[in-house]
Amino acid sequence: MQKLPVLIAVKHALKAIVSFRDNGMRIGLLWMLVLAALKSLDFAFLGGAILSDNAPGQTMEIRQADVVFAVLSTIAVSSIAVNWHRFILRDEITPPQKIFRLDALVWRYVGRFLLIMLIVFAPLVGISIAIVNINPAAKSLLIVPVAIAAVYMMRMWISLPAIAVDRRDFNIMAALNATAGNNLQFAGVLVLNFLIFFLTVFVFGVFVKAAGNISPVFMKIAAVVLSVPANLFLTLFSLSLLSSMYGFFAEQRKF
Repeated sequence: MQKLPVLIAVKHALKAIVSFRDNGMRIGLLWMLVLAALKSLDFAFLGGAILSDNAPGQTMEIRQADVVFAVLSTIAVSSIAVNWHRFILRDEITPPQKIFRLDALVWRYVGRFLLIMLIVFAPLVGISIAIVNINPAAKSLLIVPVAIAAVYMMRMWISLPAIAVDRRDFNIMAALNATAGNNLQFAGVLVLNFLIFFLTVFVFGVFVKAAGNISPVFMKIAAVVLSVPANLFLTLFSLSLLSSMYGFFAEQRKF
């Protein structure tokens, strides 16, 4: 039974982003620009809805817009993921015509990602409802099932890079078997992942707030523009970490 070296795995993922930043930009930048453009349109629509006299009628449309954006983001990240996993794990340079790839590998990636989310969140929602109904004051107890769910979700995510490299034998159950005995290690990965996410968002917020001191309009522009490198970094970091852990558990690679 292999034990994941948490700090080394995270360091390896960060090093991959720095070492292969040019290829990371090639693979992910255009997708991030598309998402930023869509989000800026969403901001404009949201602002119009707030100023409109018919706010109740706009509320459902805004929710639908959020759902559409979430779906498009999942597809975009899955497309980036397939190209990035194949680069990290198979040294495959993504040709220009595959930057916006939406082939069978991408759709399988999307499908498994959604399946894992369903597997994790369906029982979590049931447990949450049960706890709240039994004792509304016991909401703080939800942190336990949420933490357990997060660990198992990440362990199942180890099967995602297998789809990118078209390996059909390493499924969700295989990922759980390969990562058995590593719950504490994956909890550590989640903590470090959260710290890196928090630090990135904090730096992002500092720059956006500084832009807001100039003017509200400049702040909105800065938020959209700066979201591109911030989201690209966080996306590539998460995918690099998955690639590293998949290589460790599924292909017995060393860091």
